[in-house]
Amino acid sequence: MINYTPPTQHTSLFYNSQEEYLDIIMPYFKAGLDNNEFCLWNLPETLNADDARKHLLKAVEDLDIYLKKDQLSIRDYKSFYLKDGVFSAQKVIESFAELEKKVLGNGFKGVRVAGDGTWAIGENWFDLMMYENEINRIIESHKIRAICSYCIKELDSRGIRDIGMSHQSSLVKQMDSWNRLDSSKFSRTIVY
Repeated sequence: MINYTPPTQHTSLFYNSQEEYLDIIMPYFKAGLDNNEFCLWNLPETLNADDARKHLLKAVEDLDIYLKKDQLSIRDYKSFYLKDGVFSAQKVIESFAELEKKVLGNGFKGVRVAGDGTWAIGENWFDLMMYENEINRIIESHKIRAICSYCIKELDSRGIRDIGMSHQSSLVKQMDSWNRLDSSKFSRTIVY
């Protein structure tokens, strides 16, 4: 059984289906809400806010209490990552720092975020990998915990390696069981 509060602050999640994605994300957010963390859910392209809320209602008792406390924000990926339609790693990093300061001031213990990077495969890939590496260094000195998810079916072996190496650990479902791999496991990935 995977502990839904990963021991590392910056974790990647490789998923094959929405069901696999939700297997990890629902308990991850439930643990954050129970721990008095502010939870930010930047949705994958394949999930809308209404459906996300329905999934959370099944997983989290008294979800309305957390919503009334402004402890949870559900957003589409564009509104967070693509300010004015453009991805800027610096602006995203700055927004995390501002969010952390705000939520700590509101009495929360920290920020728990889940963001999906599948949208960046293609023309935004290089910029996103630069961001992932930079946020990996920055996040360690902040009260921020993040799971960055990627649909593995959309990735080639180089993309999998890049993501695995830019996170402190990765969650991967193998043979019907979730496994946690540290970043060193990806440095040995062969890329053709």
